[in-house]
Amino acid sequence: MTRVSGVDPTDPWQLSGAEQEGRRQVVEYTRFLVEQVPGYERAFLIASAPRIGVRESRRLIGEYVLGKEDVLSARQFEDSIARCGAPIEDHAAGQRTIWQYVGSGDQRPTGRTYGVPYRCLLPRGVDGLLVAGRCLSATHDAHASVRSIGQCMAMGQAAGTAAALVVSAGCRPRDANIVQLREQLAADGALIGPD
Repeated sequence: MTRVSGVDPTDPWQLSGAEQEGRRQVVEYTRFLVEQVPGYERAFLIASAPRIGVRESRRLIGEYVLGKEDVLSARQFEDSIARCGAPIEDHAAGQRTIWQYVGSGDQRPTGRTYGVPYRCLLPRGVDGLLVAGRCLSATHDAHASVRSIGQCMAMGQAAGTAAALVVSAGCRPRDANIVQLREQLAADGALIGPD
């Protein structure tokens, strides 16, 4: 329910202020629920999160940068290592949230998904490193779709599997055998999409 916008989460002073504002909002929402919503009259706040949840901060530039058009067109990639069907959920300034669904770009779910390319886990110009989760290579818009926990877990599985395969093969992560990686992920039950 809370929202704190326009903060640089890499600045400790701004982050501290955002945490204070978030807690102020929690107290206000609690007051509102108790005073205005039937059934909440005896509710009380037990605790709030120890830190504010940051939706987006630093991301690397990878061998591929997942973009808005990839999401909206439900693009498939030969090196997909995960699937995503989450809409672009962009928390714009103020109280506005912009929703754009995969495969349509409007506010109606389509049930379609797009692939998350392995290349988004490979930092450009850095050897021997794979990343997974919210730091993947993506634009702001694409990140607003792919940053959810399910996709982050799938990227982690793919990065771990790729790391094991490249160590066995004695090669760099960027030289991984994508066919072998996808086959292993599928054998392990990962949803990687159409062949």
